[in-house]
Amino acid sequence: MALRLSFLTLFLFAAALSSCLMVSASLVEGKVSCFDCPNDYDYSGIMVSVSCSHTETRFTASTDKKGEFMSELPSRDTSNCEAELQGSFKQLYAATKAIKSKIVKLEGDKYGLSSKLIFLRSSPRSLGSFGSSKTVDLPVPREWGLAPTSYYFPFFPIIGIP
Repeated sequence: MALRLSFLTLFLFAAALSSCLMVSASLVEGKVSCFDCPNDYDYSGIMVSVSCSHTETRFTASTDKKGEFMSELPSRDTSNCEAELQGSFKQLYAATKAIKSKIVKLEGDKYGLSSKLIFLRSSPRSLGSFGSSKTVDLPVPREWGLAPTSYYFPFFPIIGIP
């Protein structure tokens, strides 16, 4: 009985200590938009990266069906932080100006985007300042028993053309 009580005391002490040491993280929330998509378009699986210029840490978030994402900020110093549209398992086109957005403070520990992250589903007539994102699916012999290569490399990043 005394052994159980000591384990319970030790567990409660460790739980209290870990809750005191936890640092509340600042969260950034945002949404991606599509210029030429139907109203019921499924935005899930679009990758957005959140980074700050003064740190090398970068967080990547995936969007839900509505195109919304939430990520932790990589640094407590939120100056010069931005979100960038990375790509998807579907082919996307985006203007170089529309794939990055500055992160601004909203309220409390929440942050948002200063501008929308916008992409196109279909290819623009002239690729002028647009870049493309496409999945990789290299042919692999069936006798190797491997999954398609798009499972290993889910997307190409969007490369904007200035």
